[in-house]
Amino acid sequence: MYKNGISHLTAGSDLDGALQIVNYLMFIPERRGRAIPILPTGDSWDRNVDYKPPKGPYDPRQFLAGCYDDSEGSHTWKSGILDHGSFFETMGGWAQTIVTGRGRISGIPVAVIAAETRSIERVDPADPANENSTENRVSLAGTVWFPDSSRKTATAIEDANREGLPLIIFANFRGFSGGMSDMAQAILKEGAKIVDGLSSYKHPVIVYLVPNGELRGGAWVVLDPSINPEQMTMFVDNDSRGGVLEPEGIVEGKFWARKHHRVQ
Repeated sequence: MYKNGISHLTAGSDLDGALQIVNYLMFIPERRGRAIPILPTGDSWDRNVDYKPPKGPYDPRQFLAGCYDDSEGSHTWKSGILDHGSFFETMGGWAQTIVTGRGRISGIPVAVIAAETRSIERVDPADPANENSTENRVSLAGTVWFPDSSRKTATAIEDANREGLPLIIFANFRGFSGGMSDMAQAILKEGAKIVDGLSSYKHPVIVYLVPNGELRGGAWVVLDPSINPEQMTMFVDNDSRGGVLEPEGIVEGKFWARKHHRVQ
């Protein structure tokens, strides 16, 4: 059940399971409508974020939680966006092109959604009831929404909304996959669920276009702050880029409009 999103977490023992439950509950208000639990973590709101995402593929968890840097021979800690030691991932076994979880910023609990930038191999197991069925391995590109990762994103939004948490979406998406197989798996419907979740979100939502990230095409459409202007805010890093149309499409549209105006 961990690989299809039914189970959010797994545990190796009863004690580990109990600890994970307690940790999860520490992010949720005691009662619905109550203030979210703020716990001191030692990280101030105005501290520096040492880790900067590179231009190539990288593990988005390093930007969220921080990591050790051994590139120059020194075991140096580089802090991430979230407070040190506060991030934990949920639904990690399902739709791995999307990373979802919980964390804290200056002690404030938040839900987070980020895009996996590396290619992921999905394993579709064989059906034991069909002797002709075989295991199938599919390579999935990073920073692209597929039917399962779109549903995972929508599920994470729904969970965070019910739990009363602020949501931070670390945007780095090239768009939605448009292959025939994905269309057959209702990717349009799954992508629309992201808009449904954001439009009804009752708590602050921050869409952050990360350093060296991009937000293009349909991905921009489903994350545009106009979906829920009362709650959604977008922040863009100076080293990122975004737009609905590619440069060629913008130029073509402008020249078409000019030609059309002359004809009229």
